[in-house]
Amino acid sequence: MQQWLAAQGIPVAPAEGVEVTVRTDWIAKEPEQIFSSAIRSAGTFYTDRMVNWTKGKRIMFKAESSLNQAVNLQVIGNIVDDKERATDINGALPLAANGNLSVGPAWDDWTPFIGCRITVAVAPTAGILTIWAVIQE
Repeated sequence: MQQWLAAQGIPVAPAEGVEVTVRTDWIAKEPEQIFSSAIRSAGTFYTDRMVNWTKGKRIMFKAESSLNQAVNLQVIGNIVDDKERATDINGALPLAANGNLSVGPAWDDWTPFIGCRITVAVAPTAGILTIWAVIQE
């Protein structure tokens, strides 16, 4: 720009750095319930849906269990909205009977769609497992 102005005969002050500040608010969406079930058998289960995280900066899952048996939660991610072909993100985390757990992926674990795999070793006879996702955009 300075060269163009000089070519037009307009005096140009020496080049100085210009400080620019860009503000991006990190606003959290409302929590979305993505799983709520009274699990009564051992096996592998998935959240009812994958969360679309294409515009998100951070995501956090909150699990609340009133199940009378422990379960393992594994955060999973995929480039498409398909939970069965999703890959593991980090390791599985134990969720104690009647316990709560919050978990989120690291910055470099980003995938467009993300959810949870639930592994139950011993069939619970009482209680409900509920999982919410909260996204910051």
